[in-house]
Amino acid sequence: MRIKLVVVLILFFNTLIFSQVTQNENYQFFVNLNNADNHQLMVELITPQTGTEKITYKMPAMVPGTYKVYDFGRFVSDLKAYDKSGNELEVTKGDVNSWDISGANNLYKITYKVRDTFQDTTGKEIFEPVGTSFEKNIFVINNHGLFGYLDGYIRNGYTLNFTKPEGFYGSTSLINTERSDTEEIFTAPDYQFLVDNPIFFDVPDTATINFEETKILISVYSPGKGITAKDMAESNKTLLTAIRTFLGGKLPADRYTFLYYFSNHQESSSFGALEHNYSSLYYMPDVPVQAKSFMLKQLLSTSAHEFYHIVTPLNLHSKEIGEFDFNDPKMSEHLWLYEGTTEYMAGYIQLVEGMMDLKEYAEDIEHKLNGASRYNDTLPFTEMSKGALNEYEPQYNNVYQKGALIGLCMDILIREASGGSQGWQDVINKLLAKYGMKNSFDDAVLFDEIESLTSKSVREFLDKYVAGANRIPYDEIFSKIGIKVESIPYQVADVGGLDMGFNQNTYRLVVMKIDDPENPVMKELGLKTKDEFVSFGGTAINYFNMKDIFGSAKKQMKPGDEIVLVVARIDDSGKEVQKTLKAKIEKTKTSHDYKVSLVEKMTDEQKRLQRSWIQK
Repeated sequence: MRIKLVVVLILFFNTLIFSQVTQNENYQFFVNLNNADNHQLMVELITPQTGTEKITYKMPAMVPGTYKVYDFGRFVSDLKAYDKSGNELEVTKGDVNSWDISGANNLYKITYKVRDTFQDTTGKEIFEPVGTSFEKNIFVINNHGLFGYLDGYIRNGYTLNFTKPEGFYGSTSLINTERSDTEEIFTAPDYQFLVDNPIFFDVPDTATINFEETKILISVYSPGKGITAKDMAESNKTLLTAIRTFLGGKLPADRYTFLYYFSNHQESSSFGALEHNYSSLYYMPDVPVQAKSFMLKQLLSTSAHEFYHIVTPLNLHSKEIGEFDFNDPKMSEHLWLYEGTTEYMAGYIQLVEGMMDLKEYAEDIEHKLNGASRYNDTLPFTEMSKGALNEYEPQYNNVYQKGALIGLCMDILIREASGGSQGWQDVINKLLAKYGMKNSFDDAVLFDEIESLTSKSVREFLDKYVAGANRIPYDEIFSKIGIKVESIPYQVADVGGLDMGFNQNTYRLVVMKIDDPENPVMKELGLKTKDEFVSFGGTAINYFNMKDIFGSAKKQMKPGDEIVLVVARIDDSGKEVQKTLKAKIEKTKTSHDYKVSLVEKMTDEQKRLQRSWIQK
């Protein structure tokens, strides 16, 4: 009798739970951050009302801005579906990102567990600014990592109900409808907007910057307290004032949130950031106070890059981005515009607005030329863009090198053809006026659009050097504004490639991946993943001198030379030991160093075009 009574009470209690939230056309999610267990969270969803017998719940395979398929569904487990009476509905697993639910015309609730991505050890790493972290001191919520959508209902509204540790604050550009000591509620008009607005939950270290048209929130998580929100606010106010002036006196958003996560994780090879319409999320090493000024300088350009993304691709894009398919993504052929032009503008704005001088800018161009030389320079950029998810994935990072150089070339050629009356930003502004956030262009017509606003010579450059396999004549183009480019050949050891990370605890470079472990020299050397570089040829190695040590015009290599590399390695007992690795160079390959300098005696035409370019 007692057992029957308990069962009745449990059933009655469950019925009360299932009936306490009224189902409507919106997704109503509930997450209790206090119940995080072993880097997992339970997610509960009161679904929108559906009228079909069978429906599919999906997590995204890829999200905008990443250019890589991550399959967020692989972090979901124990997904169950219920009707309003608490009866479990049949769920069948589809692909890695989908679950088919039968009896969906009675669907009321879905529950599942999600593990975070920062702790993933499956080998398919997720770039941290795209991922999730459920830690005691901070929750990093990229919403696509927790929340999905019902197929066919991606445009329905979302309500997120978070129960949080007392004292925590949700930093985000999402619309906040309720906030107390223990709860926060956010809303979004559709899934695209939801994914576009990540959240930090932690004890807040925040600061604000207010412009007439825009409210800026800065949220910083730094375990070592090396950099604070106040530091970032002071730095970003200068940057945003410069961007505001450059864009005509008004920032292109009514609100914006900078989310900075400074990591004390021992190893990472993926520091960086991800842009959104109303925010950007940064994952950087947690440096000590002594390195603050260096990190703030580095973050200036990164923050400028991410903020300018509001212009492109967030407000100027092709249909592949404007009509993004989260589970069957298609790539646009114009990464040179979305990432390349953005990277160009990040530096150019600082030059024009007096945050750096022309000599410093030339050094940045030299760095990008040398970076681009490590990639396939005859691969058409449009072709690389289309294949960036698969065939040409190893070439993708060239968008930040050659892509930026393409942006500079475009600016110079547009100014030359127009007699200095317009530049690349002016052309972008005209394209923004025609398209904007809600109207996408067709990939195939972009070059036609640009030609109609510029000249035949600009179109020829796009056809020959962006869509074509020809090497850009940098010296010829850059010399038009008084920048001289020299290419200096040198010999470097042919040992294959390495992916390097950085250990914040030891401040050493660490081997994350060996591209060709069967390379004869690499096999003789005996280098292993997780090895940390200590010295090469008796010279201590750090992030700044790595290129000079391992190959440049300053240090030629030849067959027969001996490599002597000292690494720090963890032995079988867990102790760090230093190993001296040696190998003979069997063969070399030719690489190039670019040297960039300013022309001392410019012609009148060079002076005129340079004045137009730097707007003086």
